Amino acid sequence: MTTSRPLPAPLPRTSPGRQTPAVPGAVSAGSFDPARPVLVPEAEPVRISVDNNRCHIYGICQQEAPEVFRISEGGSLHYTPGVPAAYAAKTRQAARCCPMQAIAVSGGQAPGGAPSGQYTGRPLRSGSGARAGRRRIVVAGAGLAGLSAATRLRERGFEGELVLVGDEPHRPYSRPPLSKQFLTGALGAADLAFRADDTLDAHWLLDAPVTGLDPRERTLELRGGEKLPFDGLVIATGVDAKRLPEAPLFTDRIRTVRTLADAVAVRQAMAAAKAHHVVILGGGFVGCELACTAREHGMDVTVVARQAPLLGRVLGARVGEVVGRIQHRAGVDLRLGRNITDWQDHGDILRLVLDDGSVLTCDFVVLGLGGTPRTEWLRGSGLDISDGVQCGPTCHARDLWGHTAPHIVAAGDVACWPNPRFDDRPRRVEHLIHAVEMGQHAADALLRGPDRARRFTPVPRFWSEQHGTRIQAAGLPALGTEVEIVEGSLRTERFIARYTRPTPYGSQVVAAVAFDMPLRLLEYRDQIGRARPQSRIAGRTELTGAAGSAGTGGRRRRR
Repeated sequence: MTTSRPLPAPLPRTSPGRQTPAVPGAVSAGSFDPARPVLVPEAEPVRISVDNNRCHIYGICQQEAPEVFRISEGGSLHYTPGVPAAYAAKTRQAARCCPMQAIAVSGGQAPGGAPSGQYTGRPLRSGSGARAGRRRIVVAGAGLAGLSAATRLRERGFEGELVLVGDEPHRPYSRPPLSKQFLTGALGAADLAFRADDTLDAHWLLDAPVTGLDPRERTLELRGGEKLPFDGLVIATGVDAKRLPEAPLFTDRIRTVRTLADAVAVRQAMAAAKAHHVVILGGGFVGCELACTAREHGMDVTVVARQAPLLGRVLGARVGEVVGRIQHRAGVDLRLGRNITDWQDHGDILRLVLDDGSVLTCDFVVLGLGGTPRTEWLRGSGLDISDGVQCGPTCHARDLWGHTAPHIVAAGDVACWPNPRFDDRPRRVEHLIHAVEMGQHAADALLRGPDRARRFTPVPRFWSEQHGTRIQAAGLPALGTEVEIVEGSLRTERFIARYTRPTPYGSQVVAAVAFDMPLRLLEYRDQIGRARPQSRIAGRTELTGAAGSAGTGGRRRRR
């Protein structure tokens, strides 16, 4: 349950450890900005409410605004309904980052200065006549990162024309519930819509895929050959769901879950197939959460993954084994380290032959193989799209010759940039909170220009829920070469793991992962990127051979 509480004093931040002078490109701890995102202060108080039916006690709100939200040891969320202006921006950020959209904010100022809930801007048009004397910023991609960037532009006082272009017919919505609450029917399509910035003064071009870009002429090409000029561009087109080239294309029994339309199709197709046995292909977070959803519906579930254990590339072998135990205990059949060598669609059933000779007969297959950047429309533009849109540390896009495009930035899943908190290697990060923060930073960088913009140095954060166990993570666990259990134990499946690696500046903390300990994870977030304390507490467990990518943790909530 959620209850209101009096406003406490702000929580103190953890003091960073001191770093000493083996990872090439690693950056010293003092060279990056604080972990907290830069917010635009608000001058008026706000009021909040929390929908108990949506809240899953993930604790993201407490991470964003600990002065306003607090999770008790018993698993209840407490919050302050009336929030002073000093904490209004943090509170609005918590609402944006809530995966369940359980927080409603009222009062205060909407982006651009209009009172919340009131639209005062004149209608905007895309024609050249309406542009006389006005600058236009176009956001390519009407998802969360694009919405976040557009909102920040208004917060920063941009008064020109703001156009959001999206290939789906929907306004931005939360994607994490698609593989969970939406498939089970607990949430409908309307429940997924982002509510924190619903007063945005912008022109929406929906169901309008972008087909090309001319950076020199500063023009986007839309379907049908329409040209959309711009003065500034935010690329936030996200990713598509990966498919297997050998999987049959012309069957309704093999689906992906990436968009709302995908999830609707999966729900309908599973019902039409009267699915009793579902095969999930992929052992990452999407695959594991789909397995949870199918088991919740009482289906027989088999997970087939090329890697072992589950989430091993994200969380490391020993922590990944804990996830495997949780799934196995819930009745999920795990076929790990296996590939599908033959697909047979018999109309009423599917037969899958694995590389060990075993045969799976099922009613339905869902692919949970991750995403591939949506950059096909940028071919021929001259931008570097070798793995998403290649960017510099400020989020400005780079061309094939390494030059910075001062009027183009990228944000969200499609953006690949070097995070100086870790090293100078460009990486993509596909998480909800990251999309919010990178969209905001990209907007700031576009307005300031590459010479004045700050580097983007976030601590990536993400979460998952596996059969009632909440997993939360901060940082990039995949970078760790050593894992230390600093609280709890793997045996009890309630613990905090700290991931480190050696660098020329000392042993660097690269991540922390919590299983059913969301309150304690906050204490470790600000250590990430800095040196690990030299002394070790007796009783802590050291696990070597950590991960090869990044992860999250929790416990069954109580209402």
